[in-house]
Amino acid sequence: MLQFNSGKKSVLVKVFIMRGLPGAGKTTWIRNNLPDAFICSADNYFLDKEGNYKFDNLLISEAHESCLKCFAEILTSHEDEAEKESLVIVVDNTAIRAWEISPYYNLAKAYGHDVKVVHIKCDSDLAHSRNIHEVPLERVEKMDEGLNSETLPLFWNVEVVEPVSDH
Repeated sequence: MLQFNSGKKSVLVKVFIMRGLPGAGKTTWIRNNLPDAFICSADNYFLDKEGNYKFDNLLISEAHESCLKCFAEILTSHEDEAEKESLVIVVDNTAIRAWEISPYYNLAKAYGHDVKVVHIKCDSDLAHSRNIHEVPLERVEKMDEGLNSETLPLFWNVEVVEPVSDH
């Protein structure tokens, strides 16, 4: 299990920010490691009432605004509960660039919570073959270039993990 070493009193709210290509295994990792977590995801914006995913590129900004709002609401509405028991919040987006991660990271830190970026490493071909949102290979490769060229701040708590196996 993941450990936090903040060097101060035990923080009961833990925030995990997922990072990786579509199909890398982020959601599977969450299911295997943090099954009881509150999950905020831009993907949820594209689910219809029956739970079917219908992506619309024109609504991507609204989807990410909705995700950040969900995150902020969970952080603030469960503050009293976090004093009694542990609370885990996961941001489940691709988070390719640091600027995509920083609002979540900074907001959680502003509230004094432990934060960890969990980067699921995965080859773009494998990720493309497994992604359930039908993201074209060219787009996955471009995202992979972004992941490999983007350096996150050294003071951020980042853990790189290998992709979850298909079997």
